[in-house]
Amino acid sequence: MCGIVGIWHRQDPGTADQARLTAAAETLAHRGPDDAGVWTQGPVGFAHRRLSILDLSLAGRQPMATPDGRYRIVFNGEIYNFRELQQKYLHGVRLSSSSDTEVLLHVLAQQGSAVLPHLRGMFAFAFWDAQEEALLLARDPFGKKPLYWAAAHGVFSFASEVKALLHVQPALKAIDRPALAKYFLYEYVPSPASGYQDIRQLSMGHLARVRRDSVELKAWWRPSYRPKTEIVDEEHTQREFDRHLKHAVERRMIADVPVGLLLSGGLDSTTIGWYMRQCTTSPLHSFSVSFGEKSFDESSYARLAARALQTVHHELRFDVAAFQKAVSVTAAGMDIPFGDASLLPTYAISKLARQEITVALDGDGSDELLGGYGTFQAAAVADRLPRLPHAVVSGLRGALNLLPTSYGNFSFDFKLKSFVEGLAYGRAARNQIWLGSFGPRDLQELLVPAWRSECAQVLEDVAAIVEATRALATFDAISWLTVHHYLQNDILVKLDRATMLTSLEARTPFLDLDFAEFVMHLPVHLKQNKYMLRRVMRGRIPDAIIDRSKRGFGIPLGFWLRGPLYGWAREVLAPRKLRQQGVLAPQVVERLLREHKSGKADWRKKLWTLLAWQLWYDRWMA
Repeated sequence: MCGIVGIWHRQDPGTADQARLTAAAETLAHRGPDDAGVWTQGPVGFAHRRLSILDLSLAGRQPMATPDGRYRIVFNGEIYNFRELQQKYLHGVRLSSSSDTEVLLHVLAQQGSAVLPHLRGMFAFAFWDAQEEALLLARDPFGKKPLYWAAAHGVFSFASEVKALLHVQPALKAIDRPALAKYFLYEYVPSPASGYQDIRQLSMGHLARVRRDSVELKAWWRPSYRPKTEIVDEEHTQREFDRHLKHAVERRMIADVPVGLLLSGGLDSTTIGWYMRQCTTSPLHSFSVSFGEKSFDESSYARLAARALQTVHHELRFDVAAFQKAVSVTAAGMDIPFGDASLLPTYAISKLARQEITVALDGDGSDELLGGYGTFQAAAVADRLPRLPHAVVSGLRGALNLLPTSYGNFSFDFKLKSFVEGLAYGRAARNQIWLGSFGPRDLQELLVPAWRSECAQVLEDVAAIVEATRALATFDAISWLTVHHYLQNDILVKLDRATMLTSLEARTPFLDLDFAEFVMHLPVHLKQNKYMLRRVMRGRIPDAIIDRSKRGFGIPLGFWLRGPLYGWAREVLAPRKLRQQGVLAPQVVERLLREHKSGKADWRKKLWTLLAWQLWYDRWMA
């Protein structure tokens, strides 16, 4: 796992500045603390920070070039099937390392972008052809590894994180108001926007072909849920499910450094741990988080799983003090606005894990493919109900506000209020309303008048993909939407940033492309409520873990923002600061804080969205 940055003066007479590239790469040192490299040739330059996973020698150093110097690559990620690719394409090619990077370099030199569908792994890379003066960027199917780019002022630049781009080109630090208005709904800025006017993300499963006078973007992979696999023998399908998942874990156990497990105690991470245990007889380290508040704490299940898997288990208590330490690091490291509070315990547990291991496997991806979120069940109910006018929803919202307020994890009143809020929208928008924070109508009140005009298009991203899901069954449509938005822009961003801040590589077997495509094409009834996964794991892991309902990875912010964090929140969201900033309406923010403190309402989700915004703005924009 690594950090990459590069620049190409395409239309001006500039020369790539090696010192500036080196300094930009230094901002990514957390992504690659083991080695650094830089290369320039006239107007083009690449820099790299390396976290050594395969071939720990200097032979794996990047940027890496073919012997004739025509092709050069900087690469972030892992290609798990690199040995198979070497056997298939590189007969007679003499390699100087045992790294996946060198195999990828030579395969791209032979096959170009045509090889992308044959890669199995997580990746973001830049590949330069000096003879053709052409640059190829590509990102893996689910967007596990980040890649930002900019084409402005006659220069094309790219990097693993925005901060490196800003170091290469400080003029890129300009705010993108339409994109940032969407943040308050989504809790992130949806791809391909970044929140910065001239900086874009390369979306999941996309490539960019860059030449002196053009940038061509193209999807080389998209999720596909049809045609459905014809099931003749369910037992055979179960064996295939097991085979694919076993292979996915085996691929991700390949490393020249210690590998461990992020273990929540849920079905998904415990499943990954079981397959890991089949791959090794060596000590296997696992790591989990505990909370003092009962509805958030899953530590008893994590300990049960650890005993069943016979791991060396490590547990971290995440309390207010741990929150304060984590938020100081993540606020300094998150150069994009990001409103998922579970980033903080994920960072804390990654820091603990890094003391023992360099690579961690986890259970992300299962909920999106196998219906683990409550939104799948909610959508099935909502599709049978009429779409309600906004006025009716407002009336129901007022009535529901009479319910007693609970600050527990996914409490009944929270779920009911969220469900009703989505009933005024179609399927795609409704799913986003449930997953997000401020609805479109809320934004008219939250944002100052100068920003309200940006709110008209906040749902355009989900509207743009409605056609792709129209013919799908409700379950598959919600899966498609969740993969495309929530997984790509939230879950995988959280995992990448939290782990990389501690120089820990995270691997996600459920998002193995072969396994994921197999699951996507399964009939819905074999996926609902993780039916097939539960069948496969029955008898392998404790029934108490298989049969428990999903709790969700949250933190007790509702409690903390009424007590020990209330003063901090008021300071971060001080009215004088908001008035000077000119984005949020101070009186609305004050009301949310006051009502939450008094117990009149549970505004933890909205308040954290605002706090995360303000921490980002203060650090990167103020």
